[in-house]
Amino acid sequence: MTENTAIRRAFNIRQYDLSASLQRFLEEKTGIPCDLIYDGYKMRDEKPFITVEQMQGNTEINVKGREAIESIYRYQVGLHASNPVERMKEQERISDLFLFSDIPYFNHEESTEKPVGFFNVELDVVMPVTSDDITDHSGRHTVYFDIEIMTTKRGC
Repeated sequence: MTENTAIRRAFNIRQYDLSASLQRFLEEKTGIPCDLIYDGYKMRDEKPFITVEQMQGNTEINVKGREAIESIYRYQVGLHASNPVERMKEQERISDLFLFSDIPYFNHEESTEKPVGFFNVELDVVMPVTSDDITDHSGRHTVYFDIEIMTTKRGC
């Protein structure tokens, strides 16, 4: 784990707070509506929009006695654009945000106004998706970003 991908400042990470912080950051920085994907989620009709979907995470015990656990949170962020030019422009902007930004982490049990810390993401993959079905307008002009957020959890 490197410092630039780790959550800085000691606090307990919660999945919802991390997801909501990422969603809020993307909406504020891009001005594009951003949804968290959940069971039963229905894609928006109007583009552009961004989706954030939780993916498989990992944990690894680094110290005897489970004193420190490295946790990796993974997300797939989707950009659903109106046309190929918009997709390419916004793809570049979102990639740069992931590469260079400190993202505010909000603990929603404490405050939704003031972040309790900041985190960075590691951008693993940027995958443009071509729609195979010419009648599927919702699948056109989409790109997915696979990101990871690494942190170390410590026992209570």
